[in-house]
Amino acid sequence: MLIALDIGNSTITVGCFTASALFVKKIDTFPRGSAQKYKGVFDEFMAENFVEKNVSGVIISSVVPGHTGVLRKALREVTSAKPLLVSSRIETGLTFNIRNPEELGSDRIANSVAAYELCGGPVAAVDCGTATTVSVVGANAAYVGGAILPGIRLMSEALAKGASQLSKVPVTPPKSALGSNTEDCIRSGIFYGTAGGLERILGEIENETGSEITVVLTGGYGGLLSPFLKRAHRVFHNLTLEGLRLIYTRNKDA
Repeated sequence: MLIALDIGNSTITVGCFTASALFVKKIDTFPRGSAQKYKGVFDEFMAENFVEKNVSGVIISSVVPGHTGVLRKALREVTSAKPLLVSSRIETGLTFNIRNPEELGSDRIANSVAAYELCGGPVAAVDCGTATTVSVVGANAAYVGGAILPGIRLMSEALAKGASQLSKVPVTPPKSALGSNTEDCIRSGIFYGTAGGLERILGEIENETGSEITVVLTGGYGGLLSPFLKRAHRVFHNLTLEGLRLIYTRNKDA
């Protein structure tokens, strides 16, 4: 069994890969818990899904450095397997044709690996989370760049914080692009604005590269945003975890 851990800015996603299934649990990133607390969460999760503790490997993607150590410690309490930390320096199956690849988020690396494995290239992995990220891999398995824009929830929070007459609204899709009240106007702007922004970014990338790009959508808000994208795309809710599984497989004998 493999444990894959994706430590994101809003959510920690735990994936347990067995021979026949994937079990997933999500935990709020903040407030940060103790190693003992996380160990209890892992133990309970595995017991609930009848997953035995015969763990063969652990892989971690983290974009929250302050959480990495405590979660590694918790996992060492659950299994004796040495965790593999994702970065551009390990074997991923990709080459990185960008400046400063060490700055690339490990979640974007995992998304890119999985998207390329699933669809080939050129492909863009669009992760709709705290930030909405676009990660592009060319036909030759080369990571060539991407884009980052504020996520759907972050937009709502920023409007509420920065505009005195606007309040934070629940992140639910609008029924119409033409809002009839303030909340509906905010929802319209957030969803249609994000979808339109992605359409423009992806179109410009295709113009610059001269290649048509397959689009894979993932992330906590991926399913909500999907109906608003006119461009053909596929949705894979566990894209990051699948990428972590592939990366672990490519490094387990290294």
